Amino acid sequence: MFREIVPRIQYLLSQPKPPVVLLLGLRQTGKTTLAKNLVKDSKHQFFNFDLPSDQQEFLEQNRHSLELFAQRYKDHTIVIDELQKSPAATSLIKHLYDNFDQKFILTGSSELKIRKTTGDTLAGRLNTFYIYPLSLKEILIQSGKIKENDPLPYDDSQTLLKRILVYGSLPNLQNIAPDRWDSYLKEFAETLLSKDVLEIAEIRKSNKIYNLAKLLALQIGQLVNVNELSTLLEVPRATIYNYIDVLEQMSLIKRSQPLSTNERQAISTKFKIYFTDLGIRNYLTQNFNPLNLRLDIGQLLENFVFVNFKRTLDYAQKDYKLGFFRSENGSEIDIVLKTAEGEKLFEVKSKSKTKGRNVKYITLENACQNPLTL
Repeated sequence: MFREIVPRIQYLLSQPKPPVVLLLGLRQTGKTTLAKNLVKDSKHQFFNFDLPSDQQEFLEQNRHSLELFAQRYKDHTIVIDELQKSPAATSLIKHLYDNFDQKFILTGSSELKIRKTTGDTLAGRLNTFYIYPLSLKEILIQSGKIKENDPLPYDDSQTLLKRILVYGSLPNLQNIAPDRWDSYLKEFAETLLSKDVLEIAEIRKSNKIYNLAKLLALQIGQLVNVNELSTLLEVPRATIYNYIDVLEQMSLIKRSQPLSTNERQAISTKFKIYFTDLGIRNYLTQNFNPLNLRLDIGQLLENFVFVNFKRTLDYAQKDYKLGFFRSENGSEIDIVLKTAEGEKLFEVKSKSKTKGRNVKYITLENACQNPLTL
Protein backbone atom coordinates (compact mmCIF):
# COMPACT_ATOMS: atom_id res chain seq x y z
CA MET A 1 0.00 0.00 0.00
CA PHE A 2 1.59 3.27 -1.12
CA ARG A 3 1.36 6.25 1.25
CA GLU A 4 3.34 9.42 0.60
CA ILE A 5 4.30 9.79 4.26
CA VAL A 6 6.15 6.44 4.46
CA PRO A 7 9.73 7.53 3.51
CA ARG A 8 9.77 10.25 6.17
CA ILE A 9 8.61 7.88 8.93
CA GLN A 10 11.01 5.16 7.79
CA TYR A 11 13.87 7.63 7.98
CA LEU A 12 12.99 8.48 11.58
CA LEU A 13 12.64 4.82 12.55
CA SER A 14 16.09 4.09 11.12
CA GLN A 15 17.82 6.49 13.53
CA PRO A 16 19.95 5.06 16.39
CA LYS A 17 17.46 6.47 18.92
CA PRO A 18 14.23 7.10 16.96
CA PRO A 19 11.43 9.12 18.54
CA VAL A 20 8.14 7.54 19.53
CA VAL A 21 6.06 7.80 16.35
CA LEU A 22 2.40 8.79 16.80
CA LEU A 23 0.00 8.44 13.86
CA LEU A 24 -3.09 10.59 14.39
CA GLY A 25 -6.06 11.11 12.12
CA LEU A 26 -9.70 10.51 11.32
CA ARG A 27 -10.86 6.96 11.97
CA GLN A 28 -10.46 4.55 9.03
CA THR A 29 -7.85 6.64 7.23
CA GLY A 30 -5.44 3.70 7.16
CA LYS A 31 -3.35 4.38 10.28
CA THR A 32 -3.33 0.73 11.40
CA THR A 33 -2.46 -0.58 7.94
CA LEU A 34 0.27 2.03 7.61
CA ALA A 35 1.77 1.09 10.99
CA LYS A 36 1.78 -2.62 10.07
CA ASN A 37 3.41 -1.91 6.71
CA LEU A 38 6.13 0.14 8.37
CA VAL A 39 7.24 -2.84 10.48
CA LYS A 40 6.37 -5.80 8.24
CA ASP A 41 10.01 -6.48 7.31
CA SER A 42 11.39 -6.20 10.85
CA LYS A 43 10.80 -7.67 14.29
CA HIS A 44 7.65 -6.25 15.82
CA GLN A 45 4.82 -6.87 18.24
CA PHE A 46 1.30 -5.58 17.68
CA PHE A 47 -1.08 -4.57 20.49
CA ASN A 48 -4.68 -3.52 19.85
CA PHE A 49 -6.10 -1.48 22.72
CA ASP A 50 -9.61 -2.34 21.56
CA LEU A 51 -8.82 -5.61 23.36
CA PRO A 52 -8.77 -5.50 27.19
CA SER A 53 -6.17 -8.29 27.22
CA ASP A 54 -3.76 -6.14 25.19
CA GLN A 55 -4.40 -3.15 27.44
CA GLN A 56 -3.56 -5.29 30.44
CA GLU A 57 -0.02 -5.77 29.14
CA PHE A 58 0.58 -2.07 29.91
CA LEU A 59 -1.33 -1.76 33.17
CA GLU A 60 -0.28 -2.51 36.74
CA GLN A 61 3.26 -3.33 35.68
CA ASN A 62 6.13 -3.11 38.16
CA ARG A 63 9.81 -2.51 37.53
CA HIS A 64 10.58 -6.26 37.36
CA SER A 65 7.77 -7.09 34.93
CA LEU A 66 8.71 -4.15 32.71
CA GLU A 67 12.27 -5.44 32.53
CA LEU A 68 10.95 -8.85 31.48
CA PHE A 69 8.74 -7.16 28.88
CA ALA A 70 11.75 -5.29 27.48
CA GLN A 71 13.79 -8.50 27.31
CA ARG A 72 10.97 -10.36 25.56
CA TYR A 73 10.64 -7.68 22.88
CA LYS A 74 14.26 -6.60 22.58
CA ASP A 75 15.01 -5.29 19.07
CA HIS A 76 11.27 -5.27 18.32
CA THR A 77 9.18 -2.28 17.32
CA ILE A 78 6.06 -2.16 19.52
CA VAL A 79 2.95 -1.09 17.60
CA ILE A 80 0.03 0.05 19.76
CA ASP A 81 -3.25 0.59 17.94
CA GLU A 82 -6.06 2.81 19.32
CA LEU A 83 -3.95 4.34 22.08
CA GLN A 84 -6.85 6.56 23.18
CA LYS A 85 -8.62 3.48 24.58
CA SER A 86 -5.99 3.32 27.36
CA PRO A 87 -4.04 6.60 27.44
CA ALA A 88 -2.70 5.76 30.92
CA ALA A 89 -0.32 3.34 29.19
CA THR A 90 1.86 6.28 28.12
CA SER A 91 3.70 6.32 31.46
CA LEU A 92 4.86 2.74 30.83
CA ILE A 93 5.75 3.58 27.24
CA LYS A 94 7.93 6.42 28.57
CA HIS A 95 9.70 4.06 30.99
CA LEU A 96 10.34 1.44 28.30
CA TYR A 97 11.55 4.07 25.84
CA ASP A 98 13.84 5.88 28.31
CA ASN A 99 15.35 2.88 30.05
CA PHE A 100 15.30 0.10 27.45
CA ASP A 101 15.45 2.00 24.12
CA GLN A 102 12.21 0.34 23.07
CA LYS A 103 10.89 1.49 19.68
CA PHE A 104 7.21 2.47 19.46
CA ILE A 105 4.64 3.30 16.80
CA LEU A 106 1.35 4.49 18.28
CA THR A 107 -1.93 5.15 16.48
CA GLY A 108 -5.02 7.01 17.60
CA SER A 109 -8.12 8.74 16.31
CA SER A 110 -8.61 11.15 19.20
CA GLU A 111 -5.95 13.79 19.58
CA LEU A 112 -8.08 15.25 22.37
CA LYS A 113 -7.85 12.19 24.60
CA ILE A 114 -4.29 11.21 23.73
CA ARG A 115 -2.82 14.69 24.26
CA LYS A 116 -4.16 14.80 27.82
CA THR A 117 -1.61 12.17 28.82
CA THR A 118 1.13 12.23 26.17
CA GLY A 119 1.66 16.01 26.38
CA ASP A 120 3.80 15.87 29.52
CA THR A 121 4.62 12.16 29.69
CA LEU A 122 6.20 11.87 26.24
CA ALA A 123 7.33 15.47 25.84
CA GLY A 124 10.51 15.62 23.77
CA ARG A 125 10.18 11.98 22.78
CA LEU A 126 7.25 12.13 20.36
CA ASN A 127 7.03 12.80 16.63
CA THR A 128 3.44 13.16 15.47
CA PHE A 129 2.20 12.56 11.94
CA TYR A 130 -1.34 13.45 10.88
CA ILE A 131 -2.71 10.86 8.48
CA TYR A 132 -5.26 12.14 5.97
CA PRO A 133 -7.66 10.37 3.59
CA LEU A 134 -5.94 9.26 0.40
CA SER A 135 -4.45 11.75 -2.04
CA LEU A 136 -4.94 11.58 -5.80
CA LYS A 137 -1.45 10.16 -6.23
CA GLU A 138 -1.98 7.51 -3.55
CA ILE A 139 -5.22 6.29 -5.15
CA LEU A 140 -3.75 6.20 -8.66
CA ILE A 141 -0.71 4.24 -7.49
CA GLN A 142 -2.72 1.82 -5.36
CA SER A 143 -5.10 1.20 -8.27
CA GLY A 144 -2.17 0.43 -10.59
CA LYS A 145 -2.77 3.42 -12.89
CA ILE A 146 0.72 4.83 -12.35
CA LYS A 147 4.02 4.00 -10.68
CA GLU A 148 5.50 5.96 -7.79
CA ASN A 149 7.71 8.28 -9.86
CA ASP A 150 5.27 8.80 -12.74
CA PRO A 151 3.63 12.20 -13.31
CA LEU A 152 -0.11 12.33 -12.69
CA PRO A 153 -1.98 11.57 -15.95
CA TYR A 154 -4.34 14.45 -16.69
CA ASP A 155 -7.44 12.49 -17.78
CA ASP A 156 -7.29 9.93 -14.95
CA SER A 157 -6.62 12.69 -12.42
CA GLN A 158 -9.58 14.75 -13.61
CA THR A 159 -11.92 11.76 -13.45
CA LEU A 160 -10.69 10.90 -9.96
CA LEU A 161 -10.88 14.53 -8.77
CA LYS A 162 -14.55 14.74 -9.76
CA ARG A 163 -15.23 11.54 -7.83
CA ILE A 164 -13.37 12.78 -4.72
CA LEU A 165 -15.31 16.06 -4.74
CA VAL A 166 -18.51 14.03 -4.32
CA TYR A 167 -17.52 10.87 -2.41
CA GLY A 168 -14.22 11.77 -0.76
CA SER A 169 -11.18 9.51 -0.56
CA LEU A 170 -11.43 7.31 2.53
CA PRO A 171 -9.35 4.15 1.96
CA ASN A 172 -12.28 1.74 2.39
CA LEU A 173 -14.10 3.34 -0.54
CA GLN A 174 -11.46 1.91 -2.83
CA ASN A 175 -12.42 -1.63 -1.80
CA ILE A 176 -16.21 -1.52 -2.11
CA ALA A 177 -18.55 -1.24 -5.09
CA PRO A 178 -19.70 2.29 -6.04
CA ASP A 179 -23.34 1.41 -5.34
CA ARG A 180 -22.39 0.98 -1.67
CA TRP A 181 -20.54 4.29 -1.25
CA ASP A 182 -23.64 6.18 -0.04
CA SER A 183 -24.46 3.60 2.65
CA TYR A 184 -20.84 3.29 3.75
CA LEU A 185 -20.51 7.06 4.24
CA LYS A 186 -23.83 7.15 6.09
CA GLU A 187 -22.72 4.46 8.54
CA PHE A 188 -19.29 6.05 8.92
CA ALA A 189 -20.65 9.54 9.69
CA GLU A 190 -23.36 8.28 12.03
CA THR A 191 -20.87 6.21 14.04
CA LEU A 192 -18.32 9.01 14.15
CA LEU A 193 -20.78 11.65 15.33
CA SER A 194 -22.64 9.54 17.88
CA LYS A 195 -20.65 6.61 19.27
CA ASP A 196 -17.17 8.11 18.84
CA VAL A 197 -18.15 11.54 20.14
CA LEU A 198 -19.60 9.93 23.25
CA GLU A 199 -16.69 7.55 23.77
CA ILE A 200 -13.78 9.83 22.92
CA ALA A 201 -14.98 13.31 23.86
CA GLU A 202 -17.46 12.17 26.55
CA ILE A 203 -20.14 14.50 25.18
CA ARG A 204 -23.57 13.25 26.18
CA LYS A 205 -25.65 15.49 23.91
CA SER A 206 -24.29 14.02 20.71
CA ASN A 207 -27.32 15.28 18.76
CA LYS A 208 -26.11 18.86 19.31
CA ILE A 209 -22.62 18.19 17.96
CA TYR A 210 -24.15 16.17 15.10
CA ASN A 211 -26.38 19.11 14.15
CA LEU A 212 -23.40 21.46 14.44
CA ALA A 213 -21.44 19.27 12.01
CA LYS A 214 -24.38 19.47 9.56
CA LEU A 215 -24.48 23.25 9.79
CA LEU A 216 -20.72 23.52 9.33
CA ALA A 217 -20.94 21.22 6.31
CA LEU A 218 -23.21 23.79 4.65
CA GLN A 219 -20.69 26.58 5.32
CA ILE A 220 -17.36 25.19 4.06
CA GLY A 221 -15.16 27.99 2.78
CA GLN A 222 -17.34 30.65 4.41
CA LEU A 223 -16.74 32.72 7.52
CA VAL A 224 -18.21 30.88 10.49
CA ASN A 225 -20.74 32.90 12.47
CA VAL A 226 -20.56 31.49 16.00
CA ASN A 227 -23.42 33.71 17.24
CA GLU A 228 -25.71 32.33 14.53
CA LEU A 229 -24.73 28.73 15.32
CA SER A 230 -25.34 29.37 19.02
CA THR A 231 -28.83 30.68 18.29
CA LEU A 232 -29.76 27.88 15.88
CA LEU A 233 -28.56 25.10 18.20
CA GLU A 234 -29.71 26.80 21.41
CA VAL A 235 -26.37 26.33 23.15
CA PRO A 236 -23.93 28.93 24.52
CA ARG A 237 -21.17 30.37 22.33
CA ALA A 238 -18.56 28.72 24.55
CA THR A 239 -20.14 25.33 23.83
CA ILE A 240 -19.98 25.96 20.07
CA TYR A 241 -16.27 26.71 20.33
CA ASN A 242 -15.78 23.60 22.48
CA TYR A 243 -17.64 21.38 19.98
CA ILE A 244 -15.65 22.80 17.06
CA ASP A 245 -12.45 22.00 19.01
CA VAL A 246 -13.70 18.43 19.52
CA LEU A 247 -14.49 17.96 15.81
CA GLU A 248 -11.05 19.30 14.92
CA GLN A 249 -9.29 17.12 17.49
CA MET A 250 -11.11 14.12 15.98
CA SER A 251 -9.69 15.20 12.59
CA LEU A 252 -13.13 15.59 11.03
CA ILE A 253 -12.56 19.26 10.23
CA LYS A 254 -9.69 21.69 9.75
CA ARG A 255 -9.85 25.33 10.70
CA SER A 256 -8.53 28.15 8.52
CA GLN A 257 -7.51 31.30 10.38
CA PRO A 258 -7.03 34.81 8.95
CA LEU A 259 -3.48 35.69 7.92
CA SER A 260 -2.02 38.95 6.73
CA THR A 261 1.33 40.65 6.24
CA ASN A 262 -0.26 43.36 8.37
CA GLU A 263 -2.16 41.53 11.09
CA ARG A 264 -4.25 44.60 11.90
CA GLN A 265 -5.79 44.43 8.44
CA ALA A 266 -7.25 40.95 9.03
CA ILE A 267 -10.42 40.16 10.93
CA SER A 268 -8.89 38.04 13.65
CA THR A 269 -12.12 36.84 15.26
CA LYS A 270 -13.39 35.01 12.16
CA PHE A 271 -12.37 31.62 10.79
CA LYS A 272 -13.39 29.12 8.12
CA ILE A 273 -14.04 25.39 8.34
CA TYR A 274 -13.11 22.63 5.89
CA PHE A 275 -13.82 18.89 6.11
CA THR A 276 -10.91 16.45 5.87
CA ASP A 277 -13.11 14.21 3.70
CA LEU A 278 -15.72 15.55 1.29
CA GLY A 279 -17.67 12.28 1.27
CA ILE A 280 -18.56 12.85 4.93
CA ARG A 281 -19.35 16.47 4.22
CA ASN A 282 -21.66 15.58 1.35
CA TYR A 283 -23.44 12.97 3.44
CA LEU A 284 -24.11 15.60 6.11
CA THR A 285 -25.62 17.89 3.46
CA GLN A 286 -27.51 14.94 1.91
CA ASN A 287 -26.10 15.72 -1.52
CA PHE A 288 -24.27 13.12 -3.60
CA ASN A 289 -25.34 14.63 -6.90
CA PRO A 290 -22.72 14.71 -9.69
CA LEU A 291 -20.87 17.98 -10.21
CA ASN A 292 -22.90 19.04 -13.24
CA LEU A 293 -26.02 19.14 -11.06
CA ARG A 294 -24.52 21.05 -8.13
CA LEU A 295 -24.40 24.69 -7.08
CA ASP A 296 -21.58 24.21 -4.58
CA ILE A 297 -18.72 23.21 -6.92
CA GLY A 298 -16.68 26.23 -5.86
CA GLN A 299 -17.02 25.32 -2.17
CA LEU A 300 -16.12 21.68 -2.83
CA LEU A 301 -13.06 22.63 -4.85
CA GLU A 302 -11.85 25.14 -2.25
CA ASN A 303 -12.25 22.46 0.46
CA PHE A 304 -10.28 19.96 -1.64
CA VAL A 305 -7.49 22.46 -2.32
CA PHE A 306 -7.13 23.56 1.30
CA VAL A 307 -6.96 19.98 2.64
CA ASN A 308 -4.59 18.99 -0.18
CA PHE A 309 -2.30 21.85 0.87
CA LYS A 310 -2.38 20.76 4.51
CA ARG A 311 -1.74 17.10 3.68
CA THR A 312 1.23 17.95 1.45
CA LEU A 313 2.73 20.38 3.97
CA ASP A 314 2.16 18.12 6.98
CA TYR A 315 3.60 15.07 5.24
CA ALA A 316 6.67 17.12 4.32
CA GLN A 317 6.78 18.35 7.95
CA LYS A 318 7.24 21.92 6.78
CA ASP A 319 6.98 24.90 9.08
CA TYR A 320 4.06 26.88 7.64
CA LYS A 321 0.98 28.99 8.20
CA LEU A 322 -2.07 28.30 6.05
CA GLY A 323 -5.14 30.48 6.21
CA PHE A 324 -6.98 33.24 4.36
CA PHE A 325 -7.09 37.01 4.13
CA ARG A 326 -10.17 39.15 4.54
CA SER A 327 -9.98 42.88 5.13
CA GLU A 328 -12.51 45.02 6.95
CA ASN A 329 -13.75 46.38 3.61
CA GLY A 330 -14.58 42.84 2.42
CA SER A 331 -11.71 42.03 0.05
CA GLU A 332 -10.66 38.40 0.39
CA ILE A 333 -7.99 35.91 -0.68
CA ASP A 334 -9.18 32.29 -0.36
CA ILE A 335 -5.87 30.72 0.68
CA VAL A 336 -2.71 32.33 2.02
CA LEU A 337 0.40 30.18 2.49
CA LYS A 338 3.38 31.45 4.50
CA THR A 339 6.62 29.47 4.65
CA ALA A 340 10.29 30.27 5.10
CA GLU A 341 10.43 30.81 1.32
CA GLY A 342 7.83 33.59 1.48
CA GLU A 343 4.14 34.16 1.01
CA LYS A 344 1.84 32.84 -1.73
CA LEU A 345 -1.75 33.88 -2.45
CA PHE A 346 -4.33 31.62 -4.09
CA GLU A 347 -7.85 32.08 -5.35
CA VAL A 348 -9.95 28.96 -6.00
CA LYS A 349 -12.43 29.14 -8.87
CA SER A 350 -14.49 26.36 -10.45
CA LYS A 351 -13.89 27.84 -13.90
CA SER A 352 -10.69 28.99 -15.59
CA LYS A 353 -9.59 32.54 -14.97
CA THR A 354 -6.62 34.61 -16.06
CA LYS A 355 -3.84 34.66 -13.49
CA GLY A 356 -3.43 37.81 -11.44
CA ARG A 357 -0.09 39.46 -10.90
CA ASN A 358 0.32 38.38 -7.29
CA VAL A 359 -2.48 35.82 -7.01
CA LYS A 360 -2.42 32.32 -8.47
CA TYR A 361 -5.73 30.82 -9.54
CA ILE A 362 -6.57 27.18 -8.84
CA THR A 363 -9.33 25.66 -10.96
CA LEU A 364 -10.62 22.19 -11.76
CA GLU A 365 -8.03 22.05 -14.53
CA ASN A 366 -4.94 22.52 -12.35
CA ALA A 367 -6.17 21.46 -8.87
CA CYS A 368 -4.49 18.03 -9.27
CA GLN A 369 -0.99 19.50 -9.38
CA ASN A 370 1.30 19.35 -6.38
CA PRO A 371 0.24 22.51 -4.50
CA LEU A 372 3.83 23.40 -3.66
CA THR A 373 4.66 23.71 -7.36
CA LEU A 374 1.78 26.01 -8.25
